[in-house]
Amino acid sequence: MRRNISKNIGKFITVALLGYGLIRIGVGSLLLGQEIGVLDFEAFRQPIKDIGDFLARSADKQLLPVTVASYVSYIAIMGVVLSVGAFRSLKNQSFGLSFIGAFLAMYAFLFVNFQTINPKVIHLAVCTVLFGVLLWLQHTQPNVAQQNARSR
Repeated sequence: MRRNISKNIGKFITVALLGYGLIRIGVGSLLLGQEIGVLDFEAFRQPIKDIGDFLARSADKQLLPVTVASYVSYIAIMGVVLSVGAFRSLKNQSFGLSFIGAFLAMYAFLFVNFQTINPKVIHLAVCTVLFGVLLWLQHTQPNVAQQNARSR
């Protein structure tokens, strides 16, 4: 029973990360569409302006200079990496947690690149804690191959 609770906690966390990844894909893609002129929604005009203002203010601090289009593309790519990792983890496929770890590294790189800490660091912290729980759960659950060997 304890193993089922751990498994369900792991699935819940993984589904939450998958949802977060899909949101990042959607938002990043929509903002990219707005930025390159494929879309034109009033609701996206201010976020694009805000991103542009932030990038302009931080231009002298950026280690790797980025444009609005490259920034929102990076956000979408981060979502793809996280979603792939979460999906693979849900299916118990290899590299699922590695992809989630890569997402965290990509997220941390944004703070390093802009040499700033802002309230979005809370998102990174929460995702890191959830990732840590997933790693812990994986470590505490016996390997399926080991279980099959014992049952023989």
